[in-house]
Amino acid sequence: MPTHDNLTLVIAGWPYAEFAENKNDIEGNYLRTIELAPLLADRLRGAKREARFAGAAVPNYFRRPFGPGWVLVGDAGYNRDFITAQGIMDAFHDAERCAAALDQSFSGASTFEDAMHESQRTRDARVKAMYEFTCQLATLEPPPPDLQQILAAVHGNQKAMDGFARMNAGTISPAEFFAPENVKAITAAA
Repeated sequence: MPTHDNLTLVIAGWPYAEFAENKNDIEGNYLRTIELAPLLADRLRGAKREARFAGAAVPNYFRRPFGPGWVLVGDAGYNRDFITAQGIMDAFHDAERCAAALDQSFSGASTFEDAMHESQRTRDARVKAMYEFTCQLATLEPPPPDLQQILAAVHGNQKAMDGFARMNAGTISPAEFFAPENVKAITAAA
């Protein structure tokens, strides 16, 4: 992906189970991973690395996002692997929800505790399906057979591909995309 100063970021990743061993030779393991995509590897062989390698294993978690005199938004309160790249969107949603809860509290319409509990409940409900999908995807293991069948049915079906892209962009929930009636329509069209 393009970044600042006309540079390009190229990301590679491994299953968590391989992280501890692979971090002993980041560059070698990175290059071996890139070799899995020969056309990309050919392009990178002529490139110059401009910065050190950076990365880490990131835990997935939910935290209670409030307490007396404090609130957490974004990754501070809830984190999932960055493989689905929705962290900043989550932070915006959290900040908006937090502001509304604080308004409820400051205006006297609700207690701080009640407003923030509702904010947390709403957050957890909104992100649960994507959290579960992301955790499964982040293993970098082959998808389960039922998901492989759905993805095969999506291939070449523009409406289904658009829906899958919307899900990955976070504009619809995996619960909506993988709803039985949507999966039925996708597989029927395949």
